[in-house]
Amino acid sequence: LLELEDLVHGLGYSAGLTRRLGLDLPRDAKMTDVPSHSWVLPTLLRHAGVDFLHLGCNPASSSPQVPPLFWWEGPDGSRLLTFYSPAGYGSGLVPPADWPYPVWLALIHTGDNHGPPRPDEVRQLLTEANEKLPGVRVRIGRLSDFAEALLATKPHIPVVRGDMPDTWIHGPMCDPAGARIARNLRPALGVAERLHTQFQAWGVPVTDPTPTLQAAREQSLLYGEHTWGGALSWVTQYSRNTPFWHGEAFREERAAGRFQKIEASWAEHSAYAENLRQLTAPLVPNALETLARAVNVPGERIVVFNPLPWKRDGWVSLPVACRAEAVEAVDDGAILPVGAVAGTTGFVARDLPPSGYRTYRFVAAKPRPDGVRVDESGCAIESPYFRAVLDPQRGAIGSLIERRTKREWVDASAEFGFGQYLYERFGSAEVAAYVKDYVKIGVDWAITELGKPGLPPPAEAPYAAARPSGGAVSFESSAAAVTAVMRCGPGPNLPHAVTTRLTLYADLPCVDLEITVHDKAADPWPEAGWICLPFRMQAPQFRLGRLGGIVDPARDLVPGANRDLGAVQTGVALWDGDGGVGVCPLDSPLVSLDRPGLWRYSREFTPRRPNVFINLFNNQWSTNFRLWNSGTWTSRVRLWGFRKFAGDIALATPALEARQSLEAGYADAAAGTLPPVQRGIELSRAGVAVTAFGPNPDGAGTILQLWELGGRSGRVTVRLPSGMSASAVQPVNLRGQPVGQPIPVRQGRYSTALRAYAPVAFHW
Repeated sequence: LLELEDLVHGLGYSAGLTRRLGLDLPRDAKMTDVPSHSWVLPTLLRHAGVDFLHLGCNPASSSPQVPPLFWWEGPDGSRLLTFYSPAGYGSGLVPPADWPYPVWLALIHTGDNHGPPRPDEVRQLLTEANEKLPGVRVRIGRLSDFAEALLATKPHIPVVRGDMPDTWIHGPMCDPAGARIARNLRPALGVAERLHTQFQAWGVPVTDPTPTLQAAREQSLLYGEHTWGGALSWVTQYSRNTPFWHGEAFREERAAGRFQKIEASWAEHSAYAENLRQLTAPLVPNALETLARAVNVPGERIVVFNPLPWKRDGWVSLPVACRAEAVEAVDDGAILPVGAVAGTTGFVARDLPPSGYRTYRFVAAKPRPDGVRVDESGCAIESPYFRAVLDPQRGAIGSLIERRTKREWVDASAEFGFGQYLYERFGSAEVAAYVKDYVKIGVDWAITELGKPGLPPPAEAPYAAARPSGGAVSFESSAAAVTAVMRCGPGPNLPHAVTTRLTLYADLPCVDLEITVHDKAADPWPEAGWICLPFRMQAPQFRLGRLGGIVDPARDLVPGANRDLGAVQTGVALWDGDGGVGVCPLDSPLVSLDRPGLWRYSREFTPRRPNVFINLFNNQWSTNFRLWNSGTWTSRVRLWGFRKFAGDIALATPALEARQSLEAGYADAAAGTLPPVQRGIELSRAGVAVTAFGPNPDGAGTILQLWELGGRSGRVTVRLPSGMSASAVQPVNLRGQPVGQPIPVRQGRYSTALRAYAPVAFHW
């Protein structure tokens, strides 16, 4: 669930440390324990100068169906030599009988908490090699030494082109509050970095945020690491009949302190997200206040900043209480209505310059006629773009019509309501079926950790699903937006209250949906919560905007990887011959297609029904992740329509605009020196993320890193911010090493080739 910015900055910092230690940058990488990995890995590592990757699987978990040795081709076409060990973290001393190559990688390692091998252990291994491998040259070396020796034989190695979604990806949503913090604040690190870089170009004196950003990125990386605290073994012994406590017995044991140590370990991990918030939260607001003070507009003013490198519109929340019905753009006098959404006051800002800002004033002028309305008799809300009919009895949306196309989005005949909350409680039958399908060794620890011990038989406690009922609806309306609020209390099999909000905007062609789960109690019983989105489509096609690329789940997933639940970086697109819909989960990035996907492991599942489910919480795994969660939290979803699918226009661009909202700063002071409108770093097309724009981690100068997310190859023109000069830029890889010849910069612009789903980086 890391962001691309986390990955490239992590590479940059590790490269900087390696250089400072006087070492060569490694050309190989190793990942252990986690069974399968995002398709971004071959692209990321090859663009960082890494030639070889070893993946070692947890011995209990099912593995993706790949050859032991293969070229893993990333979505951008990069190929990385990859060795996969399905039986454990390393490999045996002797190759399997059907190993077809003259070179073998015997990856021998010590166990947990052991440290490096002792000299006597190495001598014993070499003695064993002489006995079992007579006449074979044995060499102790690096992973890259194996790759070089193997490739020198010019072998035929199969190519695997596909994504391998993680079969442990359910884990992060055991901590929905922490996951929301991380998903929302990770992009803010890049925004703070870009603002500081542009302030330097514009001559605005500010404190260097780099030390704070480095500390925040470290906390972000630590939060993303896959061990989230103590395991089930901390509170019970593993056996074929491992005991555990449920219901009143659990509550009594918890009150007595049995779980205090394990809960403290989970809190220790969640503290990484809290630390990220404490470090990051003030950075952007403080920078925007500095920007507002610096513009050449006297008195009260609002400065709205666009963190993306293309022109855009968007909703912006005001950082101060509003004392007027409208704001006026200082540069062209446009009057924009102010309204309220989800407890915040703001407006739709128009034509924000790329990575730049516009300045506004509060005005008493009456805004133009209201573009939204409430139809209480019809239990409906409308905007120029949508009409929604609410179904408060079910806490769902009964109809959602896109007025531009007259298309109904909601499948009213579906099992689940549109926008409805779904709560699942799984029984021992579902857990046993999952363990049977997924666990590949029949040892007690594996069956216990990947199962849920102590559950009664299915006849006593079968699977149960619950949805809200008996809700009430209220409306909130202003000149800028209209919101319907449905509140449903606890009910049969639903132990907590749920609030659902649907917002339509007068000036934005999108829908915002959010669900709040109230006062959920801690419960170790296997459970999950979802937002249901059943769309009305015939024979839909799906695309998942995953880390580093857009994936077709019918074609691009490797068998044995996770086909039931996946993490998305941007969102989901689905469509048929009449058009489509984009879905961006803003807070909860795990989605299932067709059906809810927890406690399932399907080697060949392909989604058919046009249903999207967004996971709000779960406790699927009994080690590494929380066994229960509790509290109140909100999850937001942005939806938009499109006529024809194109990855950059229909998915990447609107999702990036949803996830990186416009930000505002306020000042009431004397005029500064900056113009009221100004652009920053600019790209000639949308759908390309800026993953770094700041100081070079290895010395003087500036680094700019871009990543194409829409699947469109071609040339892109980069326009530097005013005040930033360069005669040429040097292309570098993701660890700062020069690649290719310098590119001349003319009148603040340069052009570069950008391959679909590929990163590029430059230093000057």
